[in-house]
Amino acid sequence: MRAFPGPEAAAECLARESSLQEIAEADGREYLWVWEVEMPSVVMGHSADCVLEVRHEACERAGIPVLRRQSGGRSVLLGKGCLNYTLILRCDKAGLQEGYRLILDAVLDAARVTEARQESTDLTVGGRKFGGCAQRRRRHTLLHHGTLLYDFDIASVSQYLTDPRRQPSYREGRPHVDFLTNVDFHPDFAHRLAARFSEATVVS
Repeated sequence: MRAFPGPEAAAECLARESSLQEIAEADGREYLWVWEVEMPSVVMGHSADCVLEVRHEACERAGIPVLRRQSGGRSVLLGKGCLNYTLILRCDKAGLQEGYRLILDAVLDAARVTEARQESTDLTVGGRKFGGCAQRRRRHTLLHHGTLLYDFDIASVSQYLTDPRRQPSYREGRPHVDFLTNVDFHPDFAHRLAARFSEATVVS
């Protein structure tokens, strides 16, 4: 895993994901990339409402970039202590829901978090979320990217993101600080995940 330190890092990482999917569309190969950014960045889903989801004045004061990814889902805060993984797979392996299930099963197996489970597309333990994900599907490939919180400043999330209007039922209206949690996952997560997707080229 490589950690990217600069404030522009998240934008570069999102661009690299898109580039990898373009390459995969052309060459038919699959790719796996595990990475982390050290500087906080807000990343919105492709159709997210930036006014409703992001506290822009707070982000501007703190010098935190607000970016938009090409997959769906709600806005997230990335930064140190939040591990990211990117999978680019062929679309012919599974449908949408089955694809999420198969990938998250593999992520849970690689992470080895005690009593962790799937709640739709979230990964949870004790009713609190430690992992999220989203997908972008193209003609031949799907880009699946996700996060795992292990030493993240959860209290900072509410400083830069509002509580989402649409929430999963298991959240029960809890604010970010009471809904999210850090976990200890397997120290060899990246290699274990690569073993589950043995056809994928591991990107460093």
